[in-house]
Amino acid sequence: MSKIYHIVSNKAWGGGEQYVFDLCQHQMKEGNEVSLFCRPIESVMSKFHTLHIAVHPLHLGGALDMKSAWQMARLLRRSGHCTIHAHNFKDAFTACYARCLSKNKNVRVIMSRHLTRPGKNNLLYRWLYRELDILHFDSEIAKNVFLSTHPTVDERKIRVLHTSIVLPTSILPEPVRQEFGIPSHSVLAMYHGRLDAEKGLDVLIEAANHLGDRDYILLLVGRGEDDYTSHLNELISQYHLTDKVKLAGFRHPVLPFVTTADFGLLPSVVREGCPLSPMEYMSQGHPVIATDNGGQREYIIDGKNGLLVPPGDAQALAKKMAQLMDDSTLRHQLGQQAQIDFNAQLHYDHFYRQMKAFYDDRQ
Repeated sequence: MSKIYHIVSNKAWGGGEQYVFDLCQHQMKEGNEVSLFCRPIESVMSKFHTLHIAVHPLHLGGALDMKSAWQMARLLRRSGHCTIHAHNFKDAFTACYARCLSKNKNVRVIMSRHLTRPGKNNLLYRWLYRELDILHFDSEIAKNVFLSTHPTVDERKIRVLHTSIVLPTSILPEPVRQEFGIPSHSVLAMYHGRLDAEKGLDVLIEAANHLGDRDYILLLVGRGEDDYTSHLNELISQYHLTDKVKLAGFRHPVLPFVTTADFGLLPSVVREGCPLSPMEYMSQGHPVIATDNGGQREYIIDGKNGLLVPPGDAQALAKKMAQLMDDSTLRHQLGQQAQIDFNAQLHYDHFYRQMKAFYDDRQ
């Protein structure tokens, strides 16, 4: 049995918190003693309390927050052999400070990097890189972008492992077509996630404008800032797509929606490390059209288990959407292979086996 502490410092529940929640749950099932450090945010604390683990509220203010480090160190002094798993650099500073202050040499610090950004290389970060035991990236592109600035980090500490999703034992599809009046013969294309400009939704709506009179419905599932949601509605109206493009709002859980789609979409215009939404479609046997600028190109192979397009290119996106809308055989072939590849390479069991090895991986 291992003693494991996770650090979560976001102010609201999101995909990162769900990732840690799933990891905690699996670690507990294996008999590990799991605890959490987080900010005193009720929506986050209450969710983790459902796991019946110890939740320690701290300020978690980043690299200059020594008070949180001292509070954490008190716990580490009596923890013996244990691992702290931070999920961003600012929390990794707190973890490493706490280890030093605790004088417990049996503490290991792992950090998972979920962003695709260049590495910093100032004096403070060079110290942090030396202190970390494992630096985990969720994709090759995230690792390569980080190393592009030549930070002084021992590359033997670096690991790359795609994140994954936990699938429920059974999924009852939502009556999506009934709710939105979508005929059975219409192709249902779907995007789900944040309604945000970074996700390329402007480009997606422009692409829909190039699809002519094809028989389809494009469903956008998720929520965003009111101003941006209003902007999307204005675009839909401007292009006369109110009968074709529909905003479904936030839905949880989302897999009952995903399983009803004919294909999924991820038109992000920014580089994402390891986006999870394509995996959700793949797990249900649906192909995905995604941009080729992030970690998704590491598991979506154009023409084999999905389709890739350049970011920001509405014409190219429309062409690929038309291709899937017009060819049900191609949709089936790509979706079938997507599910095979998900189960073989991206399933949570595959992710967890490798993540578990990080906790025992010593240089």
